[in-house]
Amino acid sequence: MVRGEKPLCLSCRMKLPLTGHEKSPTSNDLINKLQGIIAFERAAAYFTYRREAPQARLLHDMKYHGRPEIGRQLAAEYSRTLLAAGFFDSIDAVAPVPLNFWRHCRRGYNQSAHIAAGAASAPGLPVIDALRARHHSSQTRLSATGRLEALKGIFSARPDSLRGINHLLLVDDICTTGATLYACAEALRAVRPDLRISAFVLASTSLL
Repeated sequence: MVRGEKPLCLSCRMKLPLTGHEKSPTSNDLINKLQGIIAFERAAAYFTYRREAPQARLLHDMKYHGRPEIGRQLAAEYSRTLLAAGFFDSIDAVAPVPLNFWRHCRRGYNQSAHIAAGAASAPGLPVIDALRARHHSSQTRLSATGRLEALKGIFSARPDSLRGINHLLLVDDICTTGATLYACAEALRAVRPDLRISAFVLASTSLL
């Protein structure tokens, strides 16, 4: 890479499968994946996630190999695009999906917190710890229904952090089934039924 290309070289950047969600944040494959009894107001992912694509290694390094700055840089890039499109209008704060205590200790950081910082940079929004997570096993090999069941009761909201917040942006790294973001939304709505919720992720798997 030459100066200014981080975290992607120009060649990889040109091949990045962008979603274009900023053009239709209330009607896209990500928000369709998330909708249920709890409605998300808007949602956007920077690019489409494919396990065999070079971008998957980038996200793997971010998450497991001590490179959280990758998430912050990519999120900051996309936040500028979203800001220009009006995505952040009415949003009061940004909240990362939390890691449980032991997973955070082993990894040394929460990659979603770094992504949240990048997402909040362009609009200048505060990043808040709105949620906590108790210990749970990996959901990687479970189906969408299995993930929803396994995540019940895993997340709980911090009511004090939500004072003065009417519209919250939930942030995570990758959305596959949408179960994690939905479980977080359920926990938030349990203490604030009137809370408006939107979502931001770096990557989302395609519904196709």
